[in-house]
Amino acid sequence: MTGRDGEDTNSWPLGELLRRARDDKGWSQEDAAQKARFSRTSWQQLESGRRADRKPFRPKADTVINAALAVDLEPSEALRLANLDPTKYEPARAGRPTATVTEVRELVMRLTEEQRQAVVNLIRSFTEPIPSNSPTTAEAYRHNNVLNSKKRGKGDY
Repeated sequence: MTGRDGEDTNSWPLGELLRRARDDKGWSQEDAAQKARFSRTSWQQLESGRRADRKPFRPKADTVINAALAVDLEPSEALRLANLDPTKYEPARAGRPTATVTEVRELVMRLTEEQRQAVVNLIRSFTEPIPSNSPTTAEAYRHNNVLNSKKRGKGDY
């Protein structure tokens, strides 16, 4: 496979990493681009390291970050592979702590099935549009807890 300068993919290692991560998910370039919220053409350019005119593609940091997150790669590593400043990825703004995917996975594994489903629904509420007539995830979770506690005779909330 050729990369950015007609050499092997080591000349544009980000492209190979993105392609492998996308293939591991069984996604097309269109699928990955949609998840990253940009065009298939941009995704193709990220993987090949070239623009349509065959000149080197020089992606912006935000594009690389969004692509990495879309296929569950570490954004700072993707930035480094794109020869961009890895410190451009700053998820912990305003003093808020950063949670790694590994940390989130470990925490989720401690939850009950019902709690896990609530977490999944909450995350989906951030990434997928909710119909306007649908209760929020928090309202639905609270409603289910109230019903379940009444069934168990634990009183009202």
